[in-house]
Amino acid sequence: MARLFVFGIGGTGSRVIKSLTMLLASGMKPGNFDTVIPIIIDPHKDLKELNECKKLIRLYSKINERTYQDTSNVPDGFFRTKMTTLKSVATDKTLKDDIEFDERHNEPFGDFINKTGIRQKSPSTLDLLSLLYSDKNFSQPLSVGFKGNPHMGSMVLNSIIGGPAYNAFKSTFAAGDRIFIVSSVFGGTGAAGFPLLLQNFRQSDNTHIRDSYIGALSVMPYFKLSEPGQTSDIDSNDFMTKTKSALTYYTRPDFTSLYDSMYYIADPDRQTDPYKNDEHKQDNKAHIVELLGAFSIFHFANNNANRGTVNEYCIGANDDKINFDTIGNTTKEALGHNLTALHLLSKLHPTVKADCKSLTFCKSNDFNTNFFSDSFFTDGESGMEKFFTNYYNTWIAELNENQRGFSPFNLKVTKSFNSLVNGESYSPDKHLLDGIFTRPSDISDLLNQVSLVATKKSIKQLNESEKFCQYLLMCFQGTDSFINSKLKIKENA
Repeated sequence: MARLFVFGIGGTGSRVIKSLTMLLASGMKPGNFDTVIPIIIDPHKDLKELNECKKLIRLYSKINERTYQDTSNVPDGFFRTKMTTLKSVATDKTLKDDIEFDERHNEPFGDFINKTGIRQKSPSTLDLLSLLYSDKNFSQPLSVGFKGNPHMGSMVLNSIIGGPAYNAFKSTFAAGDRIFIVSSVFGGTGAAGFPLLLQNFRQSDNTHIRDSYIGALSVMPYFKLSEPGQTSDIDSNDFMTKTKSALTYYTRPDFTSLYDSMYYIADPDRQTDPYKNDEHKQDNKAHIVELLGAFSIFHFANNNANRGTVNEYCIGANDDKINFDTIGNTTKEALGHNLTALHLLSKLHPTVKADCKSLTFCKSNDFNTNFFSDSFFTDGESGMEKFFTNYYNTWIAELNENQRGFSPFNLKVTKSFNSLVNGESYSPDKHLLDGIFTRPSDISDLLNQVSLVATKKSIKQLNESEKFCQYLLMCFQGTDSFINSKLKIKENA
């Protein structure tokens, strides 16, 4: 089956891949691609956001593997799309890292380019480089990234071409596979890495890479930083100037002829409280731009674009808090149903686990205390419960709190679901009472839907070795039935 390789460049790349992982967990499917292979390029190896993203990818991969390893006849479900690493699919198993594409560089930029050797062999060349790079550039350590200097990034990132990871990717990529590149245009790593990768892909001696469908997301400014001080050299006041400079190159005909679909997104004006400007403590909350950026990957996977197609995104209302009513009809129809199902699972699973001794569908399927004590649920590194407690719950809360916020759900709701989904279209008097229920809808109604689907042949036929798949499929179909009957969010369009 065909695979989708997603390159995430820099901090923005990691954050978009994080949202991509959440949408895949919800059961959203990237077209006919059964496998997504995320590859991260970021020189700032100690950045918390980068390492948390890598942990999340590995966690998702473990959940998917244990759920569907013995099951090929279950087409839909939570965590259904396989997410794996370049190292796992490559023939070269000696790669230093399973997710990252570039290697750590601890030396200053001047040492990286061998400034001393250049001075000795060709002083005139050093004179030219001194026109392009300042003394501060030469002394800057590469271990903290390029700090908004794409002219440094293009030099350093060029070293990955022909390296072990690049060669592993080149030898692995096959007919039918696709490439998607995520980067920002207002910093250093993304602005440098995107055109470098794209040009090398189109010049590859692997014809499958050279002729493949290639899509890209270029994220323009969507957040601000506090004024730079002793802790940072990054000035967000320069973001727009750097964006305009990058776009001047990106819109050239010889560059637009290299990609099939380009996606642009930005949100420069809504944030009033800037993030802390400290590259060692970047704590940027999850943002709706990153979520919509991840959504563009699904759009790309589901469409065959003509070379040079450009896509821009517009929300349905210019509000501080966006919900399913105001995010835009196409987006709501594509992700609303699945994202709501994942949110319901975060409420459903703790209840089922706590009440497993009394729930009929648990007793009839041996979903007992031992079952819920398995490492599949409880493991501190790869358990499903960790996915919700450490990642999903934090992610959805940060989306709600950020500026601009995405607030699809009332996060204070626990068991009564009348006000679970935000937006006028989902008020109780319009949808939650369907003419049969004369009381508010709550967790018991969701449990009832799960109980009804638990008797389906497609679920009962799964054998003992497929218990985790049986459980998640039961929850997936139960939440699906509950959403269709009570919340009326349209199916994936």
